[in-house]
Amino acid sequence: MTLILTALFKNGVCVCADKRNQTWSGGTKVNMDNLNKIFRFKNVPIVMFNHGVNKFNGKFWDTYCAEYEQTNRWKGKKLKEIALDFKEFIETDLLRQLNQNARNFPNNPSVTTSAFVVCGKDLRSNKFEFHELFWSPSYSFCSWDDTRLIGSGEGYKKYLEGYLKTHPEVKANSIEYWGSINTIEVLEELKKLFSIALSKQKAANGDDFSENFDTVCV
Repeated sequence: MTLILTALFKNGVCVCADKRNQTWSGGTKVNMDNLNKIFRFKNVPIVMFNHGVNKFNGKFWDTYCAEYEQTNRWKGKKLKEIALDFKEFIETDLLRQLNQNARNFPNNPSVTTSAFVVCGKDLRSNKFEFHELFWSPSYSFCSWDDTRLIGSGEGYKKYLEGYLKTHPEVKANSIEYWGSINTIEVLEELKKLFSIALSKQKAANGDDFSENFDTVCV
């Protein structure tokens, strides 16, 4: 359960992610709103984030991201190639965990889905891009390299996707809009959209994502 908004704009990428971390204790669901869902590479403008299942064979998603960064096997690759290389890096552990979840919780499809996003600047073309790896339970891949808003997670599907579809006049629907604004304006727009989704969640008595969030721009 999550709400993550990614904006590809004229000179960068910004990610706004809620902090909901859902665990189970004695058969009871426990929500903790203390999870940073955005991982940034140390010296290059590349960001990764995860939604869905976030722990694989005892290791959290960001540990895999840090270990992948430390291998340096991503250096010299296009951003899309980095995404596909990360797939190769994590897939064995990830699929083992999803298959185990499917056996242990056969009536809960949410524990058999996981996604990783690699976004930021392609260091070879200098273009900003977004690439998503998605397992549910079979693998799929999608990517964008134009200015746009991209929503991830159940929070987006439930509370914002429909709103944007039924309000075509909203600036967030416009590729041209994202291509014309700067980082400060992008962050304000993402915060506004997050607030709209939060209001709709409260009105529906939902509990899919946290009220607080983190933002990272590169």
